Amino acid sequence: MVLFCIPCLMLLLYFAIASIFVPRYRVYIKEGWRCFMDKLRGKNCSVSFDNRMRLKISAWFSRKGMTRIGKFLYIKRNFDLTLIIIGVGTTVLSIYLMILFIQFMIHPPCTVDTCGA
Repeated sequence: MVLFCIPCLMLLLYFAIASIFVPRYRVYIKEGWRCFMDKLRGKNCSVSFDNRMRLKISAWFSRKGMTRIGKFLYIKRNFDLTLIIIGVGTTVLSIYLMILFIQFMIHPPCTVDTCGA
């Protein structure tokens, strides 16, 4: 079991955003939430959401001619590790962009002297 099932959380966030634009992904949100909560409580995922998504994603890469990526993601450890790296990376990027935004709001580049107005 991965700590707090970060792969389930990443899949849940992806489908929450994707379901805004593609309605067929809305079914996965409920399953993803149930799986995340089960793994958060320390139980095995009853719907095996992350396993099913792992198989679908690796099959998609294999169908598109990227068999090496498909084989890599077929291994559960690699799939979990990839999603954890993506999750940590997006978190670090979000924090960095928030810091830049706060600095921009505190010290804006345009003042009355430089931009006119």
